[in-house]
Amino acid sequence: MCNFFSQEGKNLHAATTSCYIESMKKLHIATLLATLTGGLCLVNCGGDEKSKEPQTAQEMYEYVHTLLQPNVKRDSSDFGEALKWLRRAAEAGHLQAQTDLGGLYLEGGKGVKQDGKEALKWFSMAANQGSKEALVYMGLIHRRGLGVPPDQKKARACWKEAAEAGIAEAQYYMGAFTTATGDLDAVKQAEWLKKAVQSRNPTLAAKAACALGRLYADGKGGIRRDMKESARWYAIAAQGGDMGAQLVHGIMLLQGEFVPKNVEKGMSYIRMSAGQDYPQAIALLINLLRNAENAQENEREAAAWSERLEKLRVKKTATPAAH
Repeated sequence: MCNFFSQEGKNLHAATTSCYIESMKKLHIATLLATLTGGLCLVNCGGDEKSKEPQTAQEMYEYVHTLLQPNVKRDSSDFGEALKWLRRAAEAGHLQAQTDLGGLYLEGGKGVKQDGKEALKWFSMAANQGSKEALVYMGLIHRRGLGVPPDQKKARACWKEAAEAGIAEAQYYMGAFTTATGDLDAVKQAEWLKKAVQSRNPTLAAKAACALGRLYADGKGGIRRDMKESARWYAIAAQGGDMGAQLVHGIMLLQGEFVPKNVEKGMSYIRMSAGQDYPQAIALLINLLRNAENAQENEREAAAWSERLEKLRVKKTATPAAH
């Protein structure tokens, strides 16, 4: 989902400017300057943005982009005004504005207080207009109980509709989370995850592959335990950059279990996982370095990882727990 208040949102469209030249005596100068600069007005315009307020929902939505772009009169984005017009566009029925506004309330920030109930309201409006993306986030709100009582059945219903429409995120959620309804078996979960693995989003595809690795390692709910198949999916996920899979795959390589033993490659994957600030990987890496035959040579690296791990622990203690 695109968040207008992120850096990505600021770059979506270039802001446009228009002006009215009050003095007819300067008209030929303005025309010349506009020609030389490709149409950009460099004179002091008499009008302002508010004199030409947008009327339709689409105009309101586009105006949000304008407000988020610095221009000759404004050297920074006007988040407060942009939020006002985003809300107006959403209230006027603009589907993407409703989805974006729901995202702002779901995540919080930029002057918007996190509010799951308000996010659900806007996502529901977008879903009623056919947005399958909105259904994905509605499922998350229901599952986590953000501003509303947790409801696994509603979460699954939202994800199922979106997953059947081909939304990879929903396919992943259908496969990765076993709901309290008890009617989603591991075989069906695997089917959804294998669809999600085909996602064009490499991060999501890696997460789905990692979930498949866990599924075959557990061997429950109708799936026979198959560690070779599990190792295959963990390897795919590790290559895709999933830090949990990198740790598991690294350990398998070190031990030579279900994959050919390769200590050097195993250490490389554990380092990759640690490099993503995965605490379990950092802790294991420190232990491996300090218990190796060349432990003395490794001490400098081990000390650096120990310092990094401590900083992560301090940061976690100082950061409020997320929902």
